[in-house]
Amino acid sequence: MTRNRKRIITAGLALAIVIGGPTVAFAQDALKRAKDLYASASYEETLQLLDTLKDSTPSSEASAYQVFCLVALGRKDEARTAIESIVKADPLFKPAEGQVSPRIRSFFDEVRKPHVPVAARESYAKGKAAFDRKDWATASAEFDRTMALVDEAAVTDPSVGDLKTLASGFRDLARNALKPAPTPTPAPIAAPPPEPVIYGPAQTNVIKPVPVAKPLPAWHPTPMETKMAFSGELELVIDEMGKVLSVKLIRTVNPRYDPSLLEAAKLWTFQPATKDGVPVRYRYSVAVNLNK
Repeated sequence: MTRNRKRIITAGLALAIVIGGPTVAFAQDALKRAKDLYASASYEETLQLLDTLKDSTPSSEASAYQVFCLVALGRKDEARTAIESIVKADPLFKPAEGQVSPRIRSFFDEVRKPHVPVAARESYAKGKAAFDRKDWATASAEFDRTMALVDEAAVTDPSVGDLKTLASGFRDLARNALKPAPTPTPAPIAAPPPEPVIYGPAQTNVIKPVPVAKPLPAWHPTPMETKMAFSGELELVIDEMGKVLSVKLIRTVNPRYDPSLLEAAKLWTFQPATKDGVPVRYRYSVAVNLNK
């Protein structure tokens, strides 16, 4: 392919970028074209094409090819500046083995080396700032980068060695914070205790309660009521201590008398019912008679 033909292609690519705005696919195609131009030693054309991608779709690889071209053209000062920019943007980036000649690779590494300790400290500072604001994902990524940079930088600058220990500790804390909190295991719900059995007259093996005190409230009949007799029935539930748990009116005695009778019955006391010598609850019926 002639040099004029290459310039036309390069200009066409640049025009397409300016007019339409580069898509990811187009940028990848342009970078591939730049690699082809570099491989054919068309360094100026490569730089022109890469310059059109620099601001819109920057990448470390594209910047690296810019360095390769500048070194090939003997413009080492510009190449140094470009390498420093790469290290600042992507401190872990290095040209792949076999990507360029050993001479260019050696130059890249030589310029990059003194900037790695600085990058390690900057990465640690970014990680710590993210950690302090509880941005765990960013903190973890920056601390990982710090550790990788320290491994490389410590060869020439042992003073950065302590950063690895710090970064490792904070990285582990950030990772733990990213883990979802375990779902607490609900405490087992204890089964409610069984309701005590309430015995009654049907259980012939149960000795029924014996009244200790069951005073009746005073009865004040009307003149007409003095000539009448009244009777009714209460049902009591008596507990294991002989106390009345509940009172129920089974048959009314007298509508005026019933309320005071129910209140009085709550205070009656008994010797509790027993079954095999053990106190038990018992449903106990009491007849109430009011004589005239």
